[in-house]
Amino acid sequence: MRPLHILVLLVSAAAPAAQDGALARALQDFHDGRNLESAIGFRQAAGSAAGDDRARAEYFLAQALDRMGLPFSAFFHYAQIVQAGPAHAYWLKAIEGASAAAAQLRDEVVAPNLFDKAYGEQFSGVEPQALARVHASLGLLAYRAGRYDDAARFVGRVPAGSQAWPQAQYVVGLLQQRTDPARAAQTFRGIVALPGTAPELRELAWIGLGRTLYGMRRYAEASAAYQNLPRFSRHWDEALFEAAYADVQNGDPGGALGKLHSLHSPHLRDEFAPEALNLTAIIFHQRCLYPQVRAAQGKFDREYLPMRDRVKETLALDVAFDEYWRMLRPGDARLPPAVQQYLRKNERIGSFRDLLQALDRESARIRADSSLAGSALGAELADGVARQKELIEQLAGKFIRGRLADMARLIDVLECDKELIAFETTKGEKEMLESRFDVSAQLASQQLRRPAIPQTGHEYWPFDGEYWPDEIGFYRYTLKDACAGSKEE
Repeated sequence: MRPLHILVLLVSAAAPAAQDGALARALQDFHDGRNLESAIGFRQAAGSAAGDDRARAEYFLAQALDRMGLPFSAFFHYAQIVQAGPAHAYWLKAIEGASAAAAQLRDEVVAPNLFDKAYGEQFSGVEPQALARVHASLGLLAYRAGRYDDAARFVGRVPAGSQAWPQAQYVVGLLQQRTDPARAAQTFRGIVALPGTAPELRELAWIGLGRTLYGMRRYAEASAAYQNLPRFSRHWDEALFEAAYADVQNGDPGGALGKLHSLHSPHLRDEFAPEALNLTAIIFHQRCLYPQVRAAQGKFDREYLPMRDRVKETLALDVAFDEYWRMLRPGDARLPPAVQQYLRKNERIGSFRDLLQALDRESARIRADSSLAGSALGAELADGVARQKELIEQLAGKFIRGRLADMARLIDVLECDKELIAFETTKGEKEMLESRFDVSAQLASQQLRRPAIPQTGHEYWPFDGEYWPDEIGFYRYTLKDACAGSKEE
């Protein structure tokens, strides 16, 4: 029995040395640039070591995966350290690594929720640029959840000059819209003036400025703000419609109808803009141009009522959430093209799409590396990516289902508005008949004048029914007024 007892003691005493050796070899591989070998070694050491050695192996495993171009796998292991809490020796470093990986993945869902649960005073020790990204992401998360005080607190901690400053300032502007629109306008102007502002964020800031000025009843300035969006850009259709509303309030129905005419052009036929047809009908109704009112309403009935019915039929199927995500894939015809286009342009859906594409790239990278794919680490990473993709598809599908329900409700509301306009139109036509008002003579007595154009850079061309891309966005109507007692415009 004595030799066996000695053997057990020898094995027990040698185990820590072997563990230390595995970690040391993994660290040497890491410093020598052998990232796969180091990752496999760190995984082994993390499973067998304890205390500081285990903490070191867990952190450097995430670092090695980062070096291998596997940002989600790196984030996953950083996240495990963050969840372990400040007692972990590499907790602050893991927050920095998770923040950088989330930025690379364009993740606006998983990482912000991770930071939100872990957030505390100890975050002050995080490297400034990483901390700025964390605060900006937490501010956006809180704003979307309706926690406006928390949102203001987080974005207020993002320093000027940091990479996250423009995004944080956009949330600041959204918050100021609710309480101090004048300051919100200044904030949005500051964002569009920043040299490093991303093009899409600059578009959103121009829209934010237009909406703020509209709310302040500065309609001409609002319309001018909307016109700063690049033509055919992601949010141009929204800018055209909202600028048309500003033109109506500014007493410029010709400018409004020109923008709505652009929105109805074949080049924008896949845009979801049911409100535009109701606004068109309202403008014509204000001038007693009843045939044009009925034409706009007929177009609404033909295009949007069947669209609403298809959306409601889809919602009634009650499919799994991830199936709604698949409805946005190219070639899937379960949703109308305009509905698909509207959803694809949504910023949150765009974030889901970017994250899922990053997961697909990571999965392909793991499979392409035969040494990694054939290892236990590779199988573990592939399974983690697959699970995360499944979760994100479910979250995205749940969000899409909510937006579809909103779209159907919007068309329902607009249909009710349309019925009111139709009633007023019938009433107006009846009054004209009863008073024997001569509409043709009224219109013949008025002249249509050429609209004013800038002195340079523009030419006047009458619209002949043919749409040219370089003309879209520059149309302008001149209107007659068929109402009794109206003056020539």
